[in-house]
Amino acid sequence: MSDIAAASKLRDKYTHFRILVIGRANAGKTTLLKRVCNTTENHASTMIKGRIWSETVTVIIRGIHDINRPFSFASNPKFIFHDSPGFETGDEAQLKTVQEFIEKCAGATEVDNQLHAIWFCFTPDVSRFLFNLEMDFFNQERAGKAPVIAVFTKFDDFITQVFDIDLDNDENRTAAEQKLAELQAPLFKCKFPPRAGVYLEDMHNDGVHQEQVKQLIEKTAGSLNNLALELFAKMAASKFRLK
Repeated sequence: MSDIAAASKLRDKYTHFRILVIGRANAGKTTLLKRVCNTTENHASTMIKGRIWSETVTVIIRGIHDINRPFSFASNPKFIFHDSPGFETGDEAQLKTVQEFIEKCAGATEVDNQLHAIWFCFTPDVSRFLFNLEMDFFNQERAGKAPVIAVFTKFDDFITQVFDIDLDNDENRTAAEQKLAELQAPLFKCKFPPRAGVYLEDMHNDGVHQEQVKQLIEKTAGSLNNLALELFAKMAASKFRLK
């Protein structure tokens, strides 16, 4: 089968790539998703009672937090997102809601209704790196096969947190990377840890975000068990010229 025919068959089977995005307040999820879809648009399409509506991304992510309401951007509708707040408030009901959503998607018979990946966004904080419910999430078995990617946003802020005036910029970056590796170690020792992790920084800067998003997509694609889904994840992000 030719590459063109194989790509066509793949598109027929997988029309969307569904991602659950979990993250603490001010984790930069809005910026991240807009960068992934290579857009500056402030509105996204969301489904409400069977009808498609246009709402601002800020309202969807910061205001509604309805995990069952999918949304997408016109610039790349192949990506469908679901939003959940993080677990920093200690609300066990929120953890249960997420677990139930993952279980529901795992039971879907149509591939487009299944959950394909989970991006768990952390804002590194030296004073309180991991919360109890976050550890519970990664120590409890999850339904389905959707891999979890740990996304450490605002790494530039973390460098500032651990900045040492006696070190130069390169040395401070290295020290921050080492400190972050130390702090995240318990996360990757959980019973059901993230499949991979990425650091993101300066995502508001137009000059640096594209390579970082490419890395996130590649890490996600490389974590998938299904080869077809791995290929589709790369196809869906073709604007980033993935290999």
